[in-house]
Amino acid sequence: MTAGPIYTDLAVLIPAAGSGNRLGLGPKALLQLNEAPLVQWVARKALSVATEVVIACRPQDLATVSELCPGCRCVPGGDSRQQTVQQLFAASQAPWLLLHDVARPFVTATLLRQVFAAAQASGAAAALLDPEVPVGLIAEGLITRHFPREQIGIFQSPQVFSRQAMQAALAYARQNGLQTQSTLQLVLATGAIVQSVPGEKANIKITTPEDWLMAQCLTRYLT
Repeated sequence: MTAGPIYTDLAVLIPAAGSGNRLGLGPKALLQLNEAPLVQWVARKALSVATEVVIACRPQDLATVSELCPGCRCVPGGDSRQQTVQQLFAASQAPWLLLHDVARPFVTATLLRQVFAAAQASGAAAALLDPEVPVGLIAEGLITRHFPREQIGIFQSPQVFSRQAMQAALAYARQNGLQTQSTLQLVLATGAIVQSVPGEKANIKITTPEDWLMAQCLTRYLT
């Protein structure tokens, strides 16, 4: 883990309340990877960059996650990711908020700090991965348009927002009845300017059984 500053004006918010249905191995937060649960992997990275770390987990896992992640505040998550982010927002205090998925254990502390630095210039920033090839737009099974790879980025986390930017995004969602996969979509919908930071290829999101196999392979090289 790269040594560096630990910020007192940044809160790391970790949504970890999912049931892990697509992976089919139970709640991802508690999955053991190289003898440590994913939530512990991410909490340790978070504590290396910020003094305030808030984790939202399933209510029945609160005691377990609190024991696994000393130094972090644990709160119950909501019925959806968006509700969980709302819970995390309400439980945090810092003026800057960094969202990072519990399913991305291989993020580096360097990337966390880079995205925070970029956000301070514009109010919001996010890691986006270069797809390395052109991307096609599909409509009813037909490729209707293509985009050069230089114009496209695949959403990753971390994503960092000022408290005002996230508050505005969550309020916009409530007012318009929106449910999105990523908080970044909501922030963009408000018209906010978001800086792009190059993501990391190893910063995979563990969602499917294939991802889980890849994660087990990566532990041999990244730990």
